[in-house]
Amino acid sequence: MIVPRQSDPTPAGNERKAAKAPETKGPAPAKPSRGTPPSPAVRRRVRNLVVLAILYGAGLAAVWGFSLMGVSTLVVFPVFVLGVLIASLETDSGLWGGALGLAFLLSYDFLFASPMLELKVLNRTDLVALVIFVAVALIMGVITHRMGRQVQAADRTATALSRLNRLSAGLFESAPPEEPCRFSQEFLAKILRRDVTISLGEPGPDAPSAVRDCYEQRIPTGYGEVGYRGVPEKFLPLGMKGRIFGVVAVDCTAGDLDGASRTLIASVAAQTLVAVERNTLKEQQDISEE
Repeated sequence: MIVPRQSDPTPAGNERKAAKAPETKGPAPAKPSRGTPPSPAVRRRVRNLVVLAILYGAGLAAVWGFSLMGVSTLVVFPVFVLGVLIASLETDSGLWGGALGLAFLLSYDFLFASPMLELKVLNRTDLVALVIFVAVALIMGVITHRMGRQVQAADRTATALSRLNRLSAGLFESAPPEEPCRFSQEFLAKILRRDVTISLGEPGPDAPSAVRDCYEQRIPTGYGEVGYRGVPEKFLPLGMKGRIFGVVAVDCTAGDLDGASRTLIASVAAQTLVAVERNTLKEQQDISEE
């Protein structure tokens, strides 16, 4: 006969039970949430202020160095002009160069012109000189900034033309009708730094409503469009000459597409469709000859 084992009623037995009892785990500590990153406008302002602070410190250091060498501090004004030009090139507005020129002149007048630690621009002559210097600095800053933007625009145009030439060469060498789409979506993904998918044909019944609406209504749908809140992708119709061939899907989790990106996508899509039609006709011709 098997005798059931009785529990130990002693305090030691109770302690052993308590020791064997599983510990209940509390809720895991919540991870500290990361704050939202600063907007591009805030980052640009911070960068502009850092550039101005560096140039301002370098200009005052030049004046101080000339004073230690016994050289007239008036020779530092070309250095001030150089600082204004650099500030206009490295910031996003020529106004920053004008502000730096004003800071240079006031600091020089207060710290290095005799009598020191006193503003002397309150008399008529120095006030006129201050206005002229600020006006010249502002004009130089605006002109330099515009010239810098034109050079950057020319570089971007040359880069875009070079990329489009490579795209045209790749599409020309493609053979099957689907190959131009694969080549173009890889090209766009590399340029835009986003996931891009080019799909030919009508979307299936299981496709998202935003994709079907884009194909059927021939309008952009998805991210940033009215009625498609929460959709992480933007869908653009792939069409030419009043015909619709498919849909271009672009990942927009990093933000919406700007005008230049949409223009690039439209240009690439047009060249892609030309290559698709050419390859399709060639494939049909080869089949008929067989």
